[in-house]
Amino acid sequence: MLVRKADMLAIECIVRGYLAGSAYKEYEREGTVHGMPMPAGLRHADRLPEPIFTPSTKATEGHDENIGMAEAADLVGADAAQAASDVCLAAYQRAAARAEEHGIVICDTKFELGYIDGELAICDEVLTPDSSRFWPAADCAPGTNPPSFDKQPLRDWLEAQPWDKQPPPPALPDEIVAATSRRYHTDAYELISGRKLADWYGA
Repeated sequence: MLVRKADMLAIECIVRGYLAGSAYKEYEREGTVHGMPMPAGLRHADRLPEPIFTPSTKATEGHDENIGMAEAADLVGADAAQAASDVCLAAYQRAAARAEEHGIVICDTKFELGYIDGELAICDEVLTPDSSRFWPAADCAPGTNPPSFDKQPLRDWLEAQPWDKQPPPPALPDEIVAATSRRYHTDAYELISGRKLADWYGA
């Protein structure tokens, strides 16, 4: 693996093309997404008028917090925040178009950016199921909660358990492990890439 050292930006760089997750919860309460006014009457899983850049803090403890561009500029500088927005929106639009050709909607995705030899670059979390919400286009209807090709089956199972979120966690059933794995390598990777994960050298 070839790696480069980067001076990472102190924000998470999120692009949203559809209304879901914490953005939908905020919209229900305030009619905004990361403080930005949105059209009235949007439903869960509705496509936004255009993709939007919605940064968050990069918390060292606890959870990241959604912020607006003004707060992002305070953290990393106005020029860096705008450059990050431009890079991430372009990457999302290119990826979303590619995924759509294969029947997958990229609801939202998170990038991590940093400077390599003075140039801003995408450094980590590039369109993986861990950092993105992938939906099957055939099941993506406004007002519904489309199934995600991510760790949602694991989240749903954990939420249904009598667990206080403190160690040790409950043991995972084999079917939950299998369902999560299948969503990652079959439903997401193989549909988008057109390749079999088992065909990689050393698989």
